[in-house]
Amino acid sequence: MNNQKKHIYSISVIVPVYNEIKLLEKSISKIHTFISGNFKDYEIIIVESGSTDGSDKICNILTAQSSHIKIIHEGKRNGFGSALKIGYKTASKELVWSITVDLPFPVETIFKALPLFSEYDCVLSYRANTRKSIFRNFQSFVFNELVKKALRLKVKHVNSAFKVFKREVIQSLPIMSDGWFIDSEILYWITHKKIPYVEIPVELIERTDGKSSITLLTPLGMLKELLHFIKNVKKTL
Repeated sequence: MNNQKKHIYSISVIVPVYNEIKLLEKSISKIHTFISGNFKDYEIIIVESGSTDGSDKICNILTAQSSHIKIIHEGKRNGFGSALKIGYKTASKELVWSITVDLPFPVETIFKALPLFSEYDCVLSYRANTRKSIFRNFQSFVFNELVKKALRLKVKHVNSAFKVFKREVIQSLPIMSDGWFIDSEILYWITHKKIPYVEIPVELIERTDGKSSITLLTPLGMLKELLHFIKNVKKTL
């Protein structure tokens, strides 16, 4: 029996999935073991987006193993942002935390975030390490600086992986993006609405198995989304 003291916050963990059969079962098991051991009230919401490698079937098997694991089949691949929006909308607990299947940061990072919710509504992150290639680092730097300037953001990093929100906050944002630009858009709305947030340093873990859906063309798609967002956000203000 686990006698470890569990946190008072309830938490929804959103896991977007597309063609992750090599990592899926192991990652969900790790997430579930960690969350169930540290939170009394929780749910894991898997948003599966039309996988073609059998991930959809594995998701169904996983949800049958625990009443705390829920599956939403999006039906087709509409983009990372689309999957996250579905998860955010479905979440029912106090805190909402998104984690990708490649587990790009230690799950224990949540312990750094929890005490901060007495003062802030969102806990975001910036990379404490840079293990990418020189080209990838340069690419990331250029995109980050461009987005921060275009959207007048004062954050350290616009798309770092670790982020946790109070549920009522993330569900109140009029998020438009269906793609990878969603992180930048969320930061824009948080800043625009003057929602209190804090950034913490997080050590990132490089993917060692499976295949990332991020390609060399991804930044171009994000820039296209940025221009589309700037054009359309003016209509909402």
